[in-house]
Amino acid sequence: MKGRVRIRGIYATALTSIFSSLSYEIVQQSIEIAERFMQEINNSPADITIKDFEDDRGKITVMGNGIIEEDLHSIFKYSFHWRSPIKLYSIIETEESCTYLNFKVEPCLKEGIVTKPPYDGKIILSETKAVSKYAMVWRGKGITTFSEHIRDEEERLRLLSLSSPLNRKGYNVKWRSNAKYATLNELKEDLERLVMKYENREFKDQGEDFHLITLSLPDKLQLDEVRKSVVDTVKYHHMLKLSYNREIDSLEKNKEGSPGKLLEALISDFMKIEHIKADGKVIYLRGGKVIEKEVNDNGYRIVLRREFTSNGILDGIGKRIEDGDYDIVEYNSNKWYQIHKYYSGIDNSLKGVYINISTPPELLRGKIRYLDLEIDIAIKDSETLVLDEDELTKKSIYMPSSLVNRTKEVANYLLNQIRQNGLI
Repeated sequence: MKGRVRIRGIYATALTSIFSSLSYEIVQQSIEIAERFMQEINNSPADITIKDFEDDRGKITVMGNGIIEEDLHSIFKYSFHWRSPIKLYSIIETEESCTYLNFKVEPCLKEGIVTKPPYDGKIILSETKAVSKYAMVWRGKGITTFSEHIRDEEERLRLLSLSSPLNRKGYNVKWRSNAKYATLNELKEDLERLVMKYENREFKDQGEDFHLITLSLPDKLQLDEVRKSVVDTVKYHHMLKLSYNREIDSLEKNKEGSPGKLLEALISDFMKIEHIKADGKVIYLRGGKVIEKEVNDNGYRIVLRREFTSNGILDGIGKRIEDGDYDIVEYNSNKWYQIHKYYSGIDNSLKGVYINISTPPELLRGKIRYLDLEIDIAIKDSETLVLDEDELTKKSIYMPSSLVNRTKEVANYLLNQIRQNGLI
């Protein structure tokens, strides 16, 4: 076995199937997952935890220690992968400028434990602690606290019987969720190691790997197919769960077929645009009014009219934006690009064409989301320009090779179409 994996959240069924097939041991399953896979619940401690990202269920976090990165790249072939350069629960010493590896550190402690890796550019610290997969130990007021996942009163009393003697000596103990799956002897030995580790300041090897994966629509559709092999699943299940959790469950339970009505409900009169960069930055582009829409068994298609006021320069086109200028752009669930056609508000003449290469767009409540793949193509005054190829090289550290290759294939396809047909 490659390791023990605990899986939680809306992707649990598909990921349980996938990781089982890759020789991981699935542990701490929910009753529902155990029943779906006709498994006995395995109450072993986990080495790795996979769950929905708390701020956005369109992302997942992978935490723990194990050789898993290569498998993550093979499972999520067309998604963005961010691996923290600083391990979760590692101990760091901040620089005088309250930074570490060029990341801002809050609060500005001289030394502390990393409680939030810098996926948004900021490291969050707390006071130094010795950490294992079962517990945390540090000097303090002599209290015991518990993970929110340890709710059973008898279990709390069992753990408290071990931590109370340390509390009386002035140590704080926080029991992590894995603790309820270990024996008293294992936990006792673990606490002893943690105290020694804390007092001797042996923190060199402490910490857990942290991965944040921003899922693309193609990868969610693949998860749909995997889930479908286990339980009734409609197309766009994992996308629709972000906006219609109960409704999609009811649709599948009652075997009502197509999710078309839910897809149509996501298309509002005015759609915002969420443009996600490979390094995790999100750019909210000017939204637009829906002037065409189509939903069928093959997917969905939305055409927006985005209107501008006089301010700035048109991306890639290099022409000044004038009052009344507008953009007509199509978002198609089957296309890895959007073609922006910029028109003059004065005489409706075409000012230029800008093609953004991205993963196919997702629909969420009132907005369109996609992963930007850096390379763009601009057409102005009969000249075709390929933009930001160097940015793809820089950002490829966040992309599996399959996604980088797909980006180049799409760019070459578009350039061939432009050469053969002039405009797309």
